Amino acid sequence: MQEFFDIAITDFTDTFEGAFLFPVLLTAALFILWQEKDLTRKLLLGALPLVFLLLYWCPLTGILFMKILGENVYWRILWLLLLAVTIPYGGCLLLKKFTGIRRQGMFLLCMAGLIVCGKELLSQEWFEPSTNVYKLPQYVIEVGELLPDHVHGIVSNRLLPYIRMYNPTITLEYGRNALAYNGIEETDSHEQMLYLEAQKKEMDLGVLIPLAEEVQVDFFVFSNNRTYIGEWEDYGYEHYGSTDEFDIFFRKGYEAAEEGAE
Repeated sequence: MQEFFDIAITDFTDTFEGAFLFPVLLTAALFILWQEKDLTRKLLLGALPLVFLLLYWCPLTGILFMKILGENVYWRILWLLLLAVTIPYGGCLLLKKFTGIRRQGMFLLCMAGLIVCGKELLSQEWFEPSTNVYKLPQYVIEVGELLPDHVHGIVSNRLLPYIRMYNPTITLEYGRNALAYNGIEETDSHEQMLYLEAQKKEMDLGVLIPLAEEVQVDFFVFSNNRTYIGEWEDYGYEHYGSTDEFDIFFRKGYEAAEEGAE
């Protein structure tokens, strides 16, 4: 029970961190329940958000959803709270109570309230100027230009969401969903063992490479601040190329094998 509340509280605070939109949402939902005459709108825009909040915080339904959805995605239930619909509709109901200059003044007050309670969307935390036509981080482009087509590899977590957007012929042994494995200490899963080994600041090549070879990984792309126990050459791998932030290693004979297959 305590674990459920720990997860629910953490997810909730992370979702609304840096803004005060939750009390605005709650106020709008209650105002809709009070003022809306149409039963369908009253239920959809007033009652339903409160029902979703009850389901989220209730331990019985919360624990059930965690088992069905997974603890790492439980917070997505909060996506069902339609802030962009409920809050404006509540505001419109409020504006209907005024006329003329008073309505215009109340409209300005509502806008000011949203600005104060909200969070700057186009901030550097979430957005950055595009440096290329792909609208991808430049370090992804630099790595993608070096990698050949149709390779199967393991890449740094920073590249996971983007590298196949640049070159969809590249296949990855694990995708960004593998981030859920962070924190696991013991496992019998081959994919999890491979992922966890690749996250270490100092990777043991004697452990990493045999695990990778079982699933025919040919290329590795890691941040250049990583260190290794052992030498890549001793395990049949060579340095393929580098960018300012990443080093690329590949299995010896890979290119020859590809040419022979053609």
